[in-house]
Amino acid sequence: MSIEGRINIDCLFHDTNGTASLKVVSLQDSKAYTTGKVAIVSGTVGTTAVTFISADNGDASSTYRDASGSLVSFSQITSVAVKATATNRPLIFGDSSIPISIVIRGGEVLAYPCSVSAGDSVSVRSSSGTATYTIILYGT
Repeated sequence: MSIEGRINIDCLFHDTNGTASLKVVSLQDSKAYTTGKVAIVSGTVGTTAVTFISADNGDASSTYRDASGSLVSFSQITSVAVKATATNRPLIFGDSSIPISIVIRGGEVLAYPCSVSAGDSVSVRSSSGTATYTIILYGT
C-alpha cells in the first residue's frame, strides 16, 4: 500500500480603502505526504461524546478500510482535518493525550497537528443538539 496526498493551509485577504490603496494579508503552508496511513470517519453526534478512535491491541483502530480492503490501524496519528457540518452547533474534538478540547465552528475545516498514540482515544461531541462531522486522520 502507498499513499500520496497533502495538507494545504491558505489564508488570503485583500484590505482596501476603496480604489486607491491595497494591502494583502497572507499566510500559507503545504505539506506533501508519500508514506504513512490515512483514514476518514464521519457521523452524527449529540452532546454525549462519541469515541471514534480507541486503543485496540496497541493500535488506534478506525472503522475505515484502505484500498486493499483492510481496516486501518495507527500506531500514531500526527494530523487531523476536521469539518463540522452543522451550523450554529460547534463540534468539540478532544483526545485523551491532551487536557484540552478544540472547538470547530459549523461549516469550517480545522487542520490540527496532534500526537495521538496507541492507548489514547479521540472523541467528538456537539455543543448542543446534534451535529455531523467528517474527520481525515493521518499517521503511521
